Amino acid sequence: MFDKSQEAVRTVARQYERSGPVFADATGRRWRRVRRVVAVLLLLVAALVAYAAPNLYRSPLPGSLALVSPISDAELGDAVAVLGTGPMDRLLRVRRVGSEVVGTDVRSGQRIVTFSGSEAAAALKSGFVIWRYGYPATEGRTISLTFDDGPDPVVTPQLLDVLSRHHVPATFFVVGRQVAGNPAIVERMSREGHGIGIHTLTHPDIAHQPDWLAQWELVSTQRMIRAATGHDATYWRMPYDSPDPTDQQATVNGLARADILGYRHASYDFDSLDWFVESRAGQTAADIKLPPLDGSEPHLTVLLHDGGGDRRETVRYVERLISAAQAQGYTFTSMPQVQPALADGNQPVVVTGWDRLTLALGQAMFALPRVTLAGLFWFAIVSVVLVSVTNLGLALVRRAHRSRAVWPAPDDMGPRVSVVLAAYNEEPVIARTLRSVLASDHPLLEVLVVDDGSADRTSEEVLSVAATDHRVRLLKQDNSGKSGALNNGVRQSRGDVVVTLDADTIVTPATITSLVRQFATDTSGRLGAVAGVVRVGNRRRNLLTRWQALEYITQIGIDRSAQDALGAISIVPGACAAWRREAILDAGGYSEDTLAEDCDLALMLHRRGWRVSQDDDALAYTEAPETADDLLAQRTRWTYGTLQAMWKHRGMVLRPRYGWLGMWVMPNYVLSIVVPVLFLPFMALMTFAALENGALPMLALYFGSFVAVHALVALVAVRLMREDLDNLVVVPVYRLLYEPLRAYLLYSSILLAIKGVKAGWNKLARTGSMDAHALTASQRVEPVPARAYRAEPEGTS
Repeated sequence: MFDKSQEAVRTVARQYERSGPVFADATGRRWRRVRRVVAVLLLLVAALVAYAAPNLYRSPLPGSLALVSPISDAELGDAVAVLGTGPMDRLLRVRRVGSEVVGTDVRSGQRIVTFSGSEAAAALKSGFVIWRYGYPATEGRTISLTFDDGPDPVVTPQLLDVLSRHHVPATFFVVGRQVAGNPAIVERMSREGHGIGIHTLTHPDIAHQPDWLAQWELVSTQRMIRAATGHDATYWRMPYDSPDPTDQQATVNGLARADILGYRHASYDFDSLDWFVESRAGQTAADIKLPPLDGSEPHLTVLLHDGGGDRRETVRYVERLISAAQAQGYTFTSMPQVQPALADGNQPVVVTGWDRLTLALGQAMFALPRVTLAGLFWFAIVSVVLVSVTNLGLALVRRAHRSRAVWPAPDDMGPRVSVVLAAYNEEPVIARTLRSVLASDHPLLEVLVVDDGSADRTSEEVLSVAATDHRVRLLKQDNSGKSGALNNGVRQSRGDVVVTLDADTIVTPATITSLVRQFATDTSGRLGAVAGVVRVGNRRRNLLTRWQALEYITQIGIDRSAQDALGAISIVPGACAAWRREAILDAGGYSEDTLAEDCDLALMLHRRGWRVSQDDDALAYTEAPETADDLLAQRTRWTYGTLQAMWKHRGMVLRPRYGWLGMWVMPNYVLSIVVPVLFLPFMALMTFAALENGALPMLALYFGSFVAVHALVALVAVRLMREDLDNLVVVPVYRLLYEPLRAYLLYSSILLAIKGVKAGWNKLARTGSMDAHALTASQRVEPVPARAYRAEPEGTS
């Protein structure tokens, strides 16, 4: 029987040798092909950008000039004179023509105005002037309502309803990123006869932006308006604009650049300060001041806001202002209706492909992040809540069922037990591990330590323990890896059940008993493996070890417990597990195809029809990485190895014959890889864009919801696993460590797979650090003598 089993192992081993490690590509052809494809794609993208960028960047205004530092700061000077009156302003170059002092257009040099008297002297002194102009010389009283910072998806439609009801036209200076998110509202503005002007793309202090960025802020917004409405927008209002001469002098650079491009600037002459009133608690529309309606100002341009905050009081204020102004004989106009310079500011145009492309890019940059984040938020919340609640329920039901189980005493259990440890450079910890194993309640047939070519004194430490207990045997071999060492140990073991432990793991006296008792009560004979519960033994070292301790608790206490309830455990931890020796041999032994030999073997057992279970009382304490470098090395091996195992057994996914493992557990694992890989870069960009667009509350809600769900899961897991509540202190920072780590591990593992590199073991260097409570748990009050099994039948080896 034993010889046949050995031959089965050798047969499967030869198959593995022929197949080689999963993803390995010694020739490097796969990586070369991938690089060629990526290079071609990058060249195509670069060519498209090189072709599209100049067309998108160029202003659609007739005769518009490219903007290349048109007027230097030295030319403008420190104090440009502000002359004239009116809600429009522009920059003029001052020249002396004969005996006259004239202001000329900075683009064409055309004469605009002739100065006289004190204005001429002030103009000549500065060389440039900001010239205010506007209202026609006609009788009558007019009010132009202007609204900045919109459109807002809630407030602006309400405002448009009010204006429509009263037949009042207005002028909206829209922000490009808001246009991208609400093109239908902008189209409605145009359709209902309102003026539409540019308020830049992102509302920056444009006077202090570089030339190229200032041009993009104006041109891109103009193109979006054209695409949304079919009408042009040739005038603008500077963000943070003020008619105060000092403020205008400080922002003259922004005005100069726009004038060079041909955009006319529309200011205002009455500031309602609605934004200030609305920012104060308890203030209402009644607290927003009305403009002078006594006729002292026959023409008024009023500054209001329909975006940038909660503007519902502004809507109510407009109702109040319309009634008050009409009672005083004022007529409401849009700025293009009352300003001759803007009369052609919103003419119909033929919308170009570049206009539509600019709107599409704007939607991708500004609208899509918010919509996507909202969608992903609800998808993540629903999926996380669904999976978490399902797993919690399954774990609780399982615990209730297991609590009623009746187990036999250790001496009454039938299976003979061999303990196998693979050891490589384990000098600091191997003796401690062996002493904890030998203190087991359960009688052990043997403890085999396979020294896999250690370069330190591992063998000497094993022999020192073997000298005091005949059950300990040392097997030495050339270095062949953990799988080879375990296979050697299994082949030479004599027990019916093989308990495998990591060489740094310490166990309690009841650990092996708890593992073996499930085999003793298995009536089907198809229980192939039992997973133990691994705890972080050096949890109190630092934040990293505390984080790992909570991770172990939640994943084992909830996720794997739920899998156990479904009969679908996908990973049996090599640090603490018991295996039916027959099942190991039937599965072909530990495979060298992957770095996750425990996951690979567990899945192979399922494929061969064996069951896998978990015992919550089978406790083992392991040494977790204490530094970021060690953690990354370990988790890279885990992630890459599990990825290899899942790819190797991909034929099990969505196969009903494998039960919940094939229909639920493995598909969820696939999604946990595919979704982050596809969406993490997108999510990073969307998160940055969302922060730029004021979506911080949504992100805070997103993060807080995950923390709340995880806190609940962790609390239940801690209770189920009878762990200390102080494990929960790391819950608030858990996601901050987990998400970046997961991103790094997924991408690095996939890159290794694509490259076809044969990844190394990256074994953690042992320090022997272990918390006092873990050491205490592994000790017995009284030493246990080596107990022999009853005499074996003749002929058994």
